[in-house]
Amino acid sequence: MVTDRQLMNAVNFDGQSAADLRMLIERALIAEGKVRRVKALAMKAASNLPIAAQEREAYASEAYAEAVAEEARAAAALEELKAARAHARLTIDIWRTLEASHRMVSSYP
Repeated sequence: MVTDRQLMNAVNFDGQSAADLRMLIERALIAEGKVRRVKALAMKAASNLPIAAQEREAYASEAYAEAVAEEARAAAALEELKAARAHARLTIDIWRTLEASHRMVSSYP
């Protein structure tokens, strides 16, 4: 059973979390770009080496590891919010189904 409070919380969360979703999408995209930039800068710093060695040096750098970790945190936060919004929408759908069933049963004599 879905209570009125659960329904209203789900509706409110779904509507109010849109701004958070935008912010987390932006954060994830920036973090993704930062990983590429850090790799490029590390490869540039080792430009006297062959490409494979430049790439190895980039992957081994502390800055790259930090950028990857930030990208992972941003992606996880985004997925967590998406899951919470999906749960809110599922709660609303369950309520709709229960209400439709209730109306159907109530319409019989």
